[in-house]
Amino acid sequence: MTTVEHSRLGSALQVARGRRWAFGANGDPYAMLLCGHDDDPWHWYEHIRASGPWFRSRTGTWVTTSHTQAVEVLDDPAFTRAWSSAPDWAAPFAGIQAAAPPDPLPDRETLVRQYAGLMPTSAARFDLMRDFAWEGALRGLAAQLGLSSADTGRLDAHASATRVSPDAVLSPQQLLVTERAIAALADAPDGAAVLGVELAANTVCRAILATCRTEGLADRLAADPELATRIATETFRAEPPVHLERRTALEDRELACARITAGSEVVVAVAAANRDPQVFADPGRFDPDRPEAPAVLSADRGCRDGLAGFVVAHVEAALRAAAQTLPRLSVAGPVIHRRRSPVLRGISRCPVEI
Repeated sequence: MTTVEHSRLGSALQVARGRRWAFGANGDPYAMLLCGHDDDPWHWYEHIRASGPWFRSRTGTWVTTSHTQAVEVLDDPAFTRAWSSAPDWAAPFAGIQAAAPPDPLPDRETLVRQYAGLMPTSAARFDLMRDFAWEGALRGLAAQLGLSSADTGRLDAHASATRVSPDAVLSPQQLLVTERAIAALADAPDGAAVLGVELAANTVCRAILATCRTEGLADRLAADPELATRIATETFRAEPPVHLERRTALEDRELACARITAGSEVVVAVAAANRDPQVFADPGRFDPDRPEAPAVLSADRGCRDGLAGFVVAHVEAALRAAAQTLPRLSVAGPVIHRRRSPVLRGISRCPVEI
């Protein structure tokens, strides 16, 4: 990257971040959500929900937290992931969701063994994200791709550099982080690493944390590992891998109180829609015994990319592998989320102990 390009990108990122802060400071909850400086985004979701089924942000984006409206958008082919015109700072990441993990998924028992080998069986203190969830997702993907040990190291470096890419679509990152991600994308060994490892690792962490924090659930899982499937489903509802799904309207649409014109940007707050109190009873409670209907939403609904199945396979395998250990596992410090991560709510540190 030339000095001029470096300067232009830095300026564009700074201006975009400044606009979001300015809009947010003047009462725009979606703009504040995009700033990504809160460990708890849920109060911003509720501010957006209070505006009705649709909220028009000063960023120009239509946002919904309604489960009903989310289904309307995600199931309508007139709402596409393609951009009509991406800003310069987001353009390198605009097609990131086209990446998908290899198919078919690995054998379940193989994944379980891989995760089991990473979970300590005796007293220990470790980072649940780095040492277990990330490493398990990385090794699982490397095995699918048939990579050598050296290639796995390169895959790790690539996945680490590009993990911010889905967030960078909506939330401008720091300049050096952005340049590192752009360089890694240009030299991508496999597109699946961009999303697969990060999404799986985050969701594995969330599923294990929810299991340990829900009274009696860890003991139930230890007695019945088949419960892993229901825990994974409830994790997708309560803390989905992708919190915000961006679409572009190809045609004019009338949705509830909103008249959305062709070319408009629409964002479905998937995490908030999955906690819509009009649809889910006691939505803030983690309950793997929750009835199956209505459907738990996933960001890839209507645009199947294989990532949801990839993440579910890893979450179920990790829960089964850790089932006998989780009754003795506890959080040993604050769970640290990445800044500027409104889309993935990425976890950077999760200290636990047995």
